[in-house]
Amino acid sequence: MRRLPVTLAMALSLVAGGLLPGHAGETLLTIAGAVENTNREAFNPFFDGFLKYHDKEFDKAFVFDAEALAALPQQSIRVNADTEDWPGVLSMEGPLLKDVIAAAGAEGRGLTVYALDGFGLEMNAERIAAHDWVLAMKVNGEPLGIGGLGPLWLVYDTGDRVAVEDEEKTWVWSVFYIEAE
Repeated sequence: MRRLPVTLAMALSLVAGGLLPGHAGETLLTIAGAVENTNREAFNPFFDGFLKYHDKEFDKAFVFDAEALAALPQQSIRVNADTEDWPGVLSMEGPLLKDVIAAAGAEGRGLTVYALDGFGLEMNAERIAAHDWVLAMKVNGEPLGIGGLGPLWLVYDTGDRVAVEDEEKTWVWSVFYIEAE
C-alpha cells in the first residue's frame, strides 16, 4: 500500500472531515491559481469586491477561515529583527506555509504572497525551501487582527538570532491572498 505524505494525508482528512469549509467562517486566506483542491466558487466581481480592487481573478481557489488554519499543525516560533520599531523577541504561532499550500494542492513552481496593501512577495521553490515559513495567526498569544499586522504574518523562526532589516522586509504582514504558479 502506498503511503501519502503526511501533509497531503492531513489535508485530505481535513477536507473529508469538513474542517476546511468554503464559507463557514470568514475567509482569512485565499489561495488561487495552480491549485488542485478547491472549496469555493470562481471569482465573482460583485461579491469579491476587495479581490477585484486588487485585480485578482480566478477560476478556482481554496480558502481558509480561522478554524481551518487552526486545524493544521501549529508551529511556535521566536522572531526578532534589527529594525527601528521592532519591540524585541516576539513569540508567534501559526501553520507552516508548506502545510497551507499542500492543503490547497498548490505545490508548484512558486507563489506570490500578497498583503492587504497590495505588496506582493514572489517566492520561488528555493526561497520557500530556505526556511520553515509560518503564517502566524498569533503574536505573544494574541490573534492578529485586520488593521494591525493581520490576519496573517508570513515569518520564520530566528530563535536567538536577530534578523537584519533586509531579511525582515521579506516577512509579509497582513497576508490575505496567495497566487500559486
